[in-house]
Amino acid sequence: MADTATRASKRDSHVIIFKNREHEKFYKEYLQKCRYQDVYHRALVYCLGIDRDTRDHVKQIYDFKTGNVNWWGIWKSW
Repeated sequence: MADTATRASKRDSHVIIFKNREHEKFYKEYLQKCRYQDVYHRALVYCLGIDRDTRDHVKQIYDFKTGNVNWWGIWKSW
């Protein structure tokens, strides 16, 4: 039986599954605009990019300059 730690060290690659090409394009473009490219911002940009409405209104939802979520933008009905 292989050691768990040994097996874990061999899992260096991660595959991101995108909904469609627009989602992938959005992710690559907007992740670069984030102040940090850590796991939290990767998750945020991934989730914001899943739906067309959030992609179209991302600047109303998230302020890329300050790194803050615009809470008032979440309540908008597009």
